[in-house]
Amino acid sequence: MLGRKESCASGQLPMTSLSCLFYALEEWTIVELLKKYIFHLIIASLTISAILVFFIVPLTIVFFIYLTNILLLIYQRNNELKADPLSDVWNGVRKTIAGFWDIYARIWHGYELHGVKNLPEGPGILVYYHGAIPIDYLYFLSRLFLWKKRLCLSVADHFVFRLPGLRLLLAVTGVIPGTREECLDALKKGYLVSISPGGVREALFSDESYQLMWGNRKGFAQVALEAKVPIIPMYTQNVREGYRMFKERNFAFQTSAYFGFSNTCCGSEVAQIWK
Repeated sequence: MLGRKESCASGQLPMTSLSCLFYALEEWTIVELLKKYIFHLIIASLTISAILVFFIVPLTIVFFIYLTNILLLIYQRNNELKADPLSDVWNGVRKTIAGFWDIYARIWHGYELHGVKNLPEGPGILVYYHGAIPIDYLYFLSRLFLWKKRLCLSVADHFVFRLPGLRLLLAVTGVIPGTREECLDALKKGYLVSISPGGVREALFSDESYQLMWGNRKGFAQVALEAKVPIIPMYTQNVREGYRMFKERNFAFQTSAYFGFSNTCCGSEVAQIWK
């Protein structure tokens, strides 16, 4: 009796070409291995897919941030700009960047901003809750510039200035180390200055209860008293539901909250208390 291989080769049995191909593939070692480890391959594929789902959005944000910096470098080179990064010369490219991030905010998170009318015309200190990923604050800066043509200086941790390739972006968007002298100088020049007293600690260790982790960080209040400016609290609804740390409960079941950030800025009642 002829084997299946010989039958395909001799054509003595009525077998289709597809059947012959299947029998030939069966003899390959790789096919046998796939049959043996198919379950493990499926599990590995699902695991990799889950990891990509969790990290693709943060990585996309990082990509666009660096893309923004590249745009600034091109703009600076083409226009041979050497002016102060905080000067109005940069307003054209600031508007372009703000417009891009505002569109991103609308599409991806349905971002809303309320209470801007309660911001002081002059200087002031904005205090906000630091989410796991403070993308909401970037949205706020963008929309504030588009609506009011105002640049809000941002106090950031020292490690931010060590990130490679972001020097120009940080300078043009008004990110400062936040020493007492720098904050006072910015307020005297009429800028709004924003700070998250909880900082990275709040981002890492706070949870869905939105617990403030300010500790004894009261320097912003002392600066406000010395500069005689109001302190305006700001809060973004759903920022902790949108992006969670692994330690938080229900981490894997909150991705639906990616869509729907609502920022309440400078609420009149709360702002009046702080003033």
